[in-house]
Amino acid sequence: MSAALDRIARLILRESGQRLKPSQHNALRAALGRVVPGSDPAMFLSLASDPTGGRDLVARLIDEITVQETFFLRDPKQLETIDWALLRDRAQASGSQTIRVWSAGCATGEEAYSLALLACEAFAPHAPPVRILATDISHAALARAQAASYGSRSARALDPRLRKRYFDHQGGQLVVNERLRKLVTFAQHNLIGDPSPPPGRAPQHLILCRNILIYFEAPTAQRVVASLEGALEQGGMLVLGAADALCVTGMRMPPPAHPPDSDSGAGPQASSLRRPLGRLPEQTAGGRLARALQAADRGQLEEAIREASELLVEDPLNAEAYFLHGLVQLEAGNAPAAVKSLRAALYITPAFGPAAFKLGSAHEALGDPAAARRAYEQALRTIALTDDRHEPILDQVDLGDIAAACETRVLALSEAGR
Repeated sequence: MSAALDRIARLILRESGQRLKPSQHNALRAALGRVVPGSDPAMFLSLASDPTGGRDLVARLIDEITVQETFFLRDPKQLETIDWALLRDRAQASGSQTIRVWSAGCATGEEAYSLALLACEAFAPHAPPVRILATDISHAALARAQAASYGSRSARALDPRLRKRYFDHQGGQLVVNERLRKLVTFAQHNLIGDPSPPPGRAPQHLILCRNILIYFEAPTAQRVVASLEGALEQGGMLVLGAADALCVTGMRMPPPAHPPDSDSGAGPQASSLRRPLGRLPEQTAGGRLARALQAADRGQLEEAIREASELLVEDPLNAEAYFLHGLVQLEAGNAPAAVKSLRAALYITPAFGPAAFKLGSAHEALGDPAAARRAYEQALRTIALTDDRHEPILDQVDLGDIAAACETRVLALSEAGR
């Protein structure tokens, strides 16, 4: 890659938080040509440095390279965990008659309208006491969101009943009707550069930020999560994408100076997990694993560790129990114990790609980038997108997103080691 193109990639990283993979460099060149036809990287840098129009050019380039793949009701099981009645009660307890919702990184709007749809269904036949702020860094994506016109790909998860109730057919497109549109407001916002919540907005009762953090470097993702948590009303709910949550697990605190024993409790510093790790007990094989999953979901890390440890006494070759044990230990700040458990999971099941991914996170928490890179590379070699062997414990986690996160970390560690 030319020095000028490398500078542009670093500019995009600084402005948007997105690290471009080597496989995207040709796409970056093509995007430069669309933004400024006939330009080369050096010319673009010169134009981008202009104090009057430079920032607009950079914003247009970010528009071109931003990933905007989404659809209505994506990850429905995760969306179904939103308790709208509880959010209403908490909003009223905070002195508000309206549930304030923020869809951060909304892309072309499908998630924001999905939230409006679910709120309408939850409060029917009454109008939902909900106002949704939907933001994105991309002006082009927001323009499409405000147009509210979608093709069949975006609507592939909508059943006919919902299509009929909330959409109109116009020229082969599905157009969101006014019932949903009046609940949503769109605005431009940069998660890494702008304050959270956006200026003029009160703290939010519900924030969704899904399938975005995997494209950020680990410290950037950590700052974004901290900023989003700070934008919540007391008792509010932050929903991360499944792979996003796996990316930030273990980054929330440094390893303790004197790590507890691997079978001990999480201690007072433990923070709660932000999304369900797996299915409810009746959907999960094995009572102890189900209880451990539920405890982890509730943020009761000590109980989750105890249940996983007791299961391993009964079944010392249970790779999923080792994985859960390692994941919770990492969340509790005990990276050495996490490494031990995740290695055991991989010894039993060498092709357990998500375990290799979390092993990389644990090694990063311990300050061992070489070991972390090896673990991420192992994950990339072993992740099979059609593998459903660990579905109960990885429910809602998109293995493709985990693979993307691994690629991002391998690239970052490789560049840091140069």
